[in-house]
Amino acid sequence: MAYLASTDTVAQYSKYVRHHVAWDGPGAPRALEQLFGIAGELQLDGWILLPASDHDVQFVAQNYDVLSQRFSLVTMPWSELEQLNDKGQLYQLAEQLGIEFPRVFWDGKTLRTAPEHVRLPAVIKPASTEKANPLTKAKAWKAETAGEYRQKFDLATSYMGPAGFVVQELIPGDGTTQYSYAGLWDHGRELCGLTARRARQYPAEFGTSPFVETVEVPRVLQESRRLLEAVRYHGLVEVEFKHDRRDDRLKLLDVNTRVWAWIGLGAAAGLDFPLLAVALASGLFPGVAEPIYGASWIHPIPNTASLLTSLVGSGRLGYAGRRSLRRGSVSSIYAADDWWPALAELPVQVTRRLKGLLRRG
Repeated sequence: MAYLASTDTVAQYSKYVRHHVAWDGPGAPRALEQLFGIAGELQLDGWILLPASDHDVQFVAQNYDVLSQRFSLVTMPWSELEQLNDKGQLYQLAEQLGIEFPRVFWDGKTLRTAPEHVRLPAVIKPASTEKANPLTKAKAWKAETAGEYRQKFDLATSYMGPAGFVVQELIPGDGTTQYSYAGLWDHGRELCGLTARRARQYPAEFGTSPFVETVEVPRVLQESRRLLEAVRYHGLVEVEFKHDRRDDRLKLLDVNTRVWAWIGLGAAAGLDFPLLAVALASGLFPGVAEPIYGASWIHPIPNTASLLTSLVGSGRLGYAGRRSLRRGSVSSIYAADDWWPALAELPVQVTRRLKGLLRRG
């Protein structure tokens, strides 16, 4: 495996990474030329190219025709993929299909609700993460008062432009109400898939999920299939929902058309998604068994931080907190035959935080 990254990550320390290459990233002026130079030097022609971030997805999809001549791609051209990556377009598609999503007050194109009638608390989200700024890094901002909403709305406009973000209602509930579908598709046909509960979240409201477990949720499966069939989806995908306990309905939040953080859970559930994507690209896709439900995945350091936050805030770990402490979860960074990523995790995180502080200073 060859790993290209613009920042240090624990993946580069794995013994299974044959080449680790630091590059300027997909936003660099000569990114395509640089990528081809790396491919030529390391003899990567014909290798499968798997985007691991939203910026990577857009770069690969926008250069689909050129890149497909040199690499094996398991994705779609940007003209087809953009509607899932841009939240304004995604919610318009969901509305057409009758798939529910959090109420949208503002989508940059149509003022659906006058500012004074926005129901607070509200959430301000970037429509896409193409630009690097405080809003895209935070993933979302919560506004609880009218003054806070106006301030953050103006900030979002300055960072993203008036059409670069959406304002939505905030669906109450913690990580135990967050569900996902993960799968691999071949031009509108599901090859394999599973559903999962992203039981913990850090930071609590808009963070990543440090503890995820496979649970069978037919409604998540059905709604995800309807969405992906409608666009004749091709490639790896994760679709995120939140269960709104107020009306007992699932609300579509996001679609990740790339490798997602907890993709390693798939192998524990009998679906090794990266390996299956390689098989799809090579035309040798095997028959796949049904997923195993009850498997779990953990990212130790943020999960520990999440547990400490729960203890300080409420004095309790909660159901998901207790489950995350059980033995047998697949680790995001540790494997018995590959120790270095786990040993590198803390130094890498500290170094990245320090670099971030220095840039802001």
